[in-house]
Amino acid sequence: MSSWTPSIILAFAGIAFCVARAQGPQANGTSLTTAERLEEPGWWPTKGDPPRSQYSGSAACAECHQKMALLQQSTPMYHASVPASRSDLLTNHRLLQFKEGGFSTSVTTSLERVIFGATDGINTMSLSASWAFGFKNGQTYILEKDGAYFESRLSFFTNIGSLDITPGQAPDVPDGLESALGRKMGIDRAIGCFKCHTTAAVTSTLLESEKAKPGVTCEACHGPGAGHIASMTANDPEQGTAIMDPADLSPSDSVDFCGACHSTWADVMEAAGTPGPGLIRFQPYRLEESRCWGRSGDARITCVACHDPHQPLVHEPRAYDSKCLACHGVNRESKGAHAARTVCKVAASNCVTCHMPKYEVPQTHAVFTDHEIRVVRTSAVDTGKLTR
Repeated sequence: MSSWTPSIILAFAGIAFCVARAQGPQANGTSLTTAERLEEPGWWPTKGDPPRSQYSGSAACAECHQKMALLQQSTPMYHASVPASRSDLLTNHRLLQFKEGGFSTSVTTSLERVIFGATDGINTMSLSASWAFGFKNGQTYILEKDGAYFESRLSFFTNIGSLDITPGQAPDVPDGLESALGRKMGIDRAIGCFKCHTTAAVTSTLLESEKAKPGVTCEACHGPGAGHIASMTANDPEQGTAIMDPADLSPSDSVDFCGACHSTWADVMEAAGTPGPGLIRFQPYRLEESRCWGRSGDARITCVACHDPHQPLVHEPRAYDSKCLACHGVNRESKGAHAARTVCKVAASNCVTCHMPKYEVPQTHAVFTDHEIRVVRTSAVDTGKLTR
């Protein structure tokens, strides 16, 4: 749930815009949809073309990159999924119950399996949960029946310590036992979920969820590593870097790279539905809505400028001050086209608490940082930014 896939997020937020691609962020290049990125040659996150034989596993990566691999294990991405029977949230709450209308749903966790059961007082139905997706704010579960995948109707939310309706699913009372348990997913939707929450679930364009590696690990971002390991072992200088390094990407490409799972600016623009505060769940989109991205042409403003994907997410606001003050400080070193024109007159610390406010997103039981960097107004004008 901390990193729902674009298809789930977009359905939840229900975003509608009448904005042409030409009106998008131009200073650092044009954002592309993730679908367009996947059509291009080379590696891109969520690309399921390479065969399984090309994957080596994060343990093989750690043989040379031990410190980085160890740090990455403490990130939310590394914990983006886990087999349901190994979910700490479920093992700490072995019996969960939820009632709505005439339906009662229970989630029972044992050492070997997790069972979602529903009853209308007369009939009963149960499905086995195979995967738990999400980490910090809660978890949504993947249920299986006869080779079909279901997104659980109920998710576990950390802040309330109990079950509630999964974001994106209708709040109306279910029309039957199956819908009380979950929403059946087509294969494309299931593939999208597994691509963003696991590693190597999809190879040679086929979903094999039972072979997926839990969480977002090295090869989910850098691509299959077997070729890189072979070339390094052979000491072949021509092929020694046969692996993708996202640090080499342009600013626009870099933000789209993260947007493969967090939704690019173009992904959001292409979505259809009803606008709402769910917009702030799309960090790449919100970042590119910032004035400093689209108007000043500052190429340094990317996701990785503030967040190292190999390290735990930093929650202390003051830790980001140096990033802000590098441009907006009185003694800033930046000059020329990328020099910030303003210096904050209110404070010189905890910048993000004012310029990147937090908002509660409906149905998630959690607050999220809005990544549109701006001078926040307390008027309806600023509030309206969340409904564009």
